[in-house]
Amino acid sequence: MDAQGEQLPKATVQQFIKAVTGGDMKCSNEFVAQVMAMAKEYINQVSDKANQICLDQGKKTISGDFFYQAIVQFGLEAQIPHLKEIEDEVKLEVNQVKNQNKARFQDEEHLKQLEQQQKILYENAKAENSKLFQQQEEESKRRQIHISFAQQDDI
Repeated sequence: MDAQGEQLPKATVQQFIKAVTGGDMKCSNEFVAQVMAMAKEYINQVSDKANQICLDQGKKTISGDFFYQAIVQFGLEAQIPHLKEIEDEVKLEVNQVKNQNKARFQDEEHLKQLEQQQKILYENAKAENSKLFQQQEEESKRRQIHISFAQQDDI
């Protein structure tokens, strides 16, 4: 689907608005739709500009640097300190999740549980495949019998 057909999740936007307003304000559907349209346009414009900057510099991957350069080109550099704070928070959260995942995969008990779950899944899949194979074999035999009866009728 192209970017024009993409929609921001309405519930997420409503939750964001509620968090920003402290939940004290009611918002009309028209207002939520307007916020969604404006946010989508902002994302499209900044992404398009960052992409163009990236291509102009002969790069193939849009990085955060290109995002900030796009913000500056739109004359929105006053947003950068706040955006960098958000970026730092996101990086911190990502690192925390990575560390939690790393710790989980170093935990012997957790690894044993995962191994047991994997064995169970494998055995279930194996049993299901065996069952399907048997059903297909029986169906094939029935077709062969039907074909041989049909051939005998033709004689």
